[in-house]
Amino acid sequence: MEINKYFKLIYKIVKLPLLKITLDNSMEGRRIHSSFNKIHSRYLFIKQKSIGIALIKLKDFNHAEDYIKSVNGKNSAAYFSRKAVKAGYVFKSIDINKLTNEVFEINNSVAFRQGKEMDKSYKNLSIYPVNENNLYFGVYKEDILVSYLWVVKSGELAILNRLLGHHDFLKDGIMYFMILSYIEYELSAKSKTHFVMYDTFFGASDGLKMFKTRCGFKPYRVKWML
Repeated sequence: MEINKYFKLIYKIVKLPLLKITLDNSMEGRRIHSSFNKIHSRYLFIKQKSIGIALIKLKDFNHAEDYIKSVNGKNSAAYFSRKAVKAGYVFKSIDINKLTNEVFEINNSVAFRQGKEMDKSYKNLSIYPVNENNLYFGVYKEDILVSYLWVVKSGELAILNRLLGHHDFLKDGIMYFMILSYIEYELSAKSKTHFVMYDTFFGASDGLKMFKTRCGFKPYRVKWML
């Protein structure tokens, strides 16, 4: 049974499309490159971030409207995003180090997420790096920060490094609104970013896989380049 399980995994891996993504040849880019290419802790024949990587290829869309159309439909990401807009939520860039108390409250608004207890790193006030490679966005209801997004950029890649919403507001579709608003932001900016990454599909809960799929992320094999 165990051998059969591994054969099925290998078949899934082989069927995934392969992408080559170039990172910055900088200290941060080399750090990311090294981290992504570490040997996986469970599957010793693959690298840490090489299989089932959840990506949106921005080059697939000429305009932000094209992306929204691709995630539209019944119970879709676009549907829930519109729900948030109608409820008065607003997306904008933020100065996260002026909002550490609000971020702390979001992080600790619920003890468990996706069936796992919140990591200790979320349970303390933090200072976040601010430079051209680290960007921060928030969703507001009036003057209340209800979710935030930390994006790390390197070369062609934008990594959704941390994405959290306050538990009391999740039912309003704020996380779909956050993702779709950020993708629209990137497409409108026409920057050198070609790929948006939201970790992996392998190992994610069914609920998180559904969320990623609704938002337009697809699984790929990736070779990371400098």
